[in-house]
Amino acid sequence: MSATLTACPDTPGETTETTGNDTSTGTDTGDSTDTTSTGGSTDAPTTDPTTTTDDSTSTTGEPELSRIEKILAALGVAMYECPERVWPDVQDSYRARQVLLASVLENRAWLWNDQVSQAEPPAVSDGPLDGLPPEWTASFNVGVLQNVQTLGISLDETAAQNEAIASAGLEVWPDAAISLAFHEGFHFLSAQDDWNVGNGSRTAPYPEPWQPRYLRAALLTALLAAVQGDADALPAAAYWQAQLQAEFAEELQAGRRYECTEGSAEYASLMMSALAELGCEASDAELLALARERADDGLFLGIAGYNPGREFYDLGVLAGLLLREQQVPGWELEVEDGTPPVELALAGVTPASQPDDPALQASVQSVVDARNASLATLIEPMLEHMQSAEYTRIPVSYGWIAGSFQVGGFYYLAEDPAEPEVLLSFSAELDPPSGVAISVQQLTALTGVTTPCALPAGNSIVLTIPTADLEVAADKATATNARLKFSGLEVEATTDIGGLPWLCPVDGGGAGNAPPAEPNPVLDELRARSNAPHHPLRRLTDANG
Repeated sequence: MSATLTACPDTPGETTETTGNDTSTGTDTGDSTDTTSTGGSTDAPTTDPTTTTDDSTSTTGEPELSRIEKILAALGVAMYECPERVWPDVQDSYRARQVLLASVLENRAWLWNDQVSQAEPPAVSDGPLDGLPPEWTASFNVGVLQNVQTLGISLDETAAQNEAIASAGLEVWPDAAISLAFHEGFHFLSAQDDWNVGNGSRTAPYPEPWQPRYLRAALLTALLAAVQGDADALPAAAYWQAQLQAEFAEELQAGRRYECTEGSAEYASLMMSALAELGCEASDAELLALARERADDGLFLGIAGYNPGREFYDLGVLAGLLLREQQVPGWELEVEDGTPPVELALAGVTPASQPDDPALQASVQSVVDARNASLATLIEPMLEHMQSAEYTRIPVSYGWIAGSFQVGGFYYLAEDPAEPEVLLSFSAELDPPSGVAISVQQLTALTGVTTPCALPAGNSIVLTIPTADLEVAADKATATNARLKFSGLEVEATTDIGGLPWLCPVDGGGAGNAPPAEPNPVLDELRARSNAPHHPLRRLTDANG
């Protein structure tokens, strides 16, 4: 094994350069991007991953594997030994990349498939976590270690997810670290970035209508019945899909990308979990049986949540299982070329007219109404702040986001003709060119709006803060608000056409006439991360409906 666990040195020749418009963050995009973590080398003793300090034994009398040993073993089977049992042409990519399993509580990190080690692959090295850059402590992170694309997974946060799942009365299968590594690994380690899936959006409207959620719920219910063996369910599913296409074609078109990327990743996570349990020698029938059994155990599907962001995942799981069972040749390559799995699963199926389901409709309406009411408590105050003279508006750049971040969702204001977008409960550490750290914690923000600052509207996030929480002296601002903090940020003060105060960071060009908002690929990347860093299949609100 490698004698060191080494971070990619912070030198221009050995890192991936980023620009102000780069998406160098450590969260789920649904697409693979080259992101870079920099930091010094960390010497670490090597540890045999098959050695455990747990004295417990299994029912067979063999020593019980520790949690980290179980996780490493699962990665070894499904991401190294035989990943192409799940998806074609991914083995070389997986075998050339790494996974970092990190524990802040133990101050320890395990590097799976260490590409520097001379040991037999997949080699495992371990060492102190505090020798690596802080982004590797996030729920998950994507970056470069030892000049190799690496996926980081938090052992602490996934352990907390396991505990929450067990407390809800659900069986923990698989370990949350395993399912997260399989899902995000499919995005970032399997070369999904070369798929031809086009652009898209999974931004939801606010207020949200209930009708498309009802039709999607009916579709997913029919697909689940088909997976469970109901012969009449596929024609029913084809009917609900046709209704969606007829009534909400624009929404379906916008989501095609994510049905392919997120749907396939969730399907792969389920199948890889089955593969890790049964092993490479398991028959396809055995893998399918276990996957079908586990698909509806409350964790891999969230139909009853009626969540538009979750639907892509559920569609991928159910359609993928159907396509695998039907042994449709080459369906995975068609998904890679932009055809959603559900379209392939329903190809050639004649729709059978279905009656409306009043109980399902009432359930969907109730959930969506409650969600709109909950969203209003976060969005409406922000909109009021945007129009208040008691608040100051500060635009920051997407490109300043450093490491991982959290956002509760992307919503566009359906009742505003310009349809600006809301970042719900946005949290991030920002690193502008000046190096003045900007910390944002659970602050709902707005994007895609015209500002009196030079930072382009399509590349800016507008933050609001009570003016009383700002100190400005000699063109340098300090924020002392609990949700927004920075010290000594160079700014230019100005007002908008309505006379409302703005502070324009000099890092973004200061005050000036910004170009109008245009389609922004950075925003598209971040929309894809709207559930990050908490993986959707582990949200108990989804699991329990």
